[in-house]
Amino acid sequence: MKKLYIIGAGGHGQVVSDCAKAGGFEIGGFLDDNKDLWGKVVNGIEVLGGIGLVKKLDGIFVVAIGDNFARKKVVERLNLGIKSFATIIHPSAIIGSDVDIGYGTMIVGEVVINTHTKVGNHVIVNTMASLDHHNVVEDYVHVAPGVHTGGSVFIGEGTLLGIGSSIIPGIKIGKWAVIGAGSVVIRDVPDYATVVGNPGKVIKIKGVDL
Repeated sequence: MKKLYIIGAGGHGQVVSDCAKAGGFEIGGFLDDNKDLWGKVVNGIEVLGGIGLVKKLDGIFVVAIGDNFARKKVVERLNLGIKSFATIIHPSAIIGSDVDIGYGTMIVGEVVINTHTKVGNHVIVNTMASLDHHNVVEDYVHVAPGVHTGGSVFIGEGTLLGIGSSIIPGIKIGKWAVIGAGSVVIRDVPDYATVVGNPGKVIKIKGVDL
């Protein structure tokens, strides 16, 4: 197996490094554009240099950046084939039958993903979150710690489900939406909307006057 290089040596990158170690990956190092980190050892792993080193390394990669938009920009900048990205799954995660998990996706400790759920590329499913049966999670989504979805939920590209939020069954959430921490979503959510509260209420939509 090729060595794994983790792009992003911040907090989320360090979590991903723990997941990767637990999953049996050989980690070649961190890559980070913060020059102050170059040559330092973070979480027992050396920061080799900037992201540009990717082109010189014969390995596989994961973009461990928590911000969805920033993660997508880095993936696009790298311009690598999709199979150059590793899928990281902590061994404590429970993955059901007929679950499809994409490349570059990070499944953190104690996650549960139930049967017939599809998780896209470069997704984060964070600590102790659960995705119930027949969910669809598109690329670049971040499912934050302690999130729970019901069955047959759709989550559009780039959306953030904030810490401890809950989504009832059958809900469709559009792309690049933000669901606030602790919110309970009981109605469909349009693209680019921000939802807060219990029950969840749309408080703004990018580019739309409410």
